[in-house]
Amino acid sequence: MGLFNYQQHSNGSFIPSVITGAPRMNTSIGDVVKASSGVAPNHTAGELYKRKPQFVMCPPRYLDNKIPNNVFMDSSKKIDQERAMLQYARIKRLLTALDVTVLEIPPVKGCQDLAFTANLFLAVNPFIVLAKMSAPGRSCEEPVGRKFFESRGYTVVQPPFAFEGEADCKKWKDKVYFGGYGKFSDIKAFSWISKKTGVEVIPLEEVSDKSFHLDCSLFVIDEENFLVNREGLSPKSFKELEKRANITLTDPAHLGTGGTNLIRIPGNKRILISGMLFPEDPKYQQSMEWMHDFADKFGFSMVFVDIDTYDLSGADVSCCVGHLDF
Repeated sequence: MGLFNYQQHSNGSFIPSVITGAPRMNTSIGDVVKASSGVAPNHTAGELYKRKPQFVMCPPRYLDNKIPNNVFMDSSKKIDQERAMLQYARIKRLLTALDVTVLEIPPVKGCQDLAFTANLFLAVNPFIVLAKMSAPGRSCEEPVGRKFFESRGYTVVQPPFAFEGEADCKKWKDKVYFGGYGKFSDIKAFSWISKKTGVEVIPLEEVSDKSFHLDCSLFVIDEENFLVNREGLSPKSFKELEKRANITLTDPAHLGTGGTNLIRIPGNKRILISGMLFPEDPKYQQSMEWMHDFADKFGFSMVFVDIDTYDLSGADVSCCVGHLDF
């Protein structure tokens, strides 16, 4: 430690500042909210505001794995929360530098997985579809998410069936999504979401405990191209994807390194962010080379970030952001 200071804000969160001696970084949720829009969105009119891309994140101040809820979580391995906060700050600074507005949900003690905002909601104009958590230890996140979005003027709806947000419901194109079910989300949730919001959700069955959200098996490159981890989906679901777009398969030799768990920077920047940064591990070295080749093929630049603290919770970089598209 030593290089970084921490700022305490009125919301109770502690956010890493920049290197000691440099100007302080303003990361308070109140100032971020005021800077992002200044007014609550008008959902009654259904108006789509033209603004910078917005990601919702949560500082991992209370990140923990005391309540194991996926196959990668090992409560015998203690999470270094200070290191997690530093890694979070680096990702946030990168996103901000790429002209993405980061809105922060204040961390809450006892909500060990609240940092994984991709599981918390799905933004479908004019609704925020709030998660209905089924994993142990995660139901405490629901009232936190509801309060955050309702305080900003959004209309929050919640399915009565298990549903883990954007991580299990990936947008393909306008008003068409893919919904991953079989692990933490119920297929009935997607029928409910379709009826409530008017979008189509194409269900895909998840079959691997190591690919327990859809973002572990599917990354939508564009409307004509998908990156797919075939082992994470049933044969029938894989064929559903094949019918709709060109498929690039992740290399089976690189399973478990997070090939599809990418953040795409919206707009024309053509930048992808991956959490594969483990250059000391030969397996990850090969994965990083493969990802560079993949990015080159589709005209993207690949940026790798260090998230080893998140790995202890079975999470990747895509888990840390929720897209707020309106």
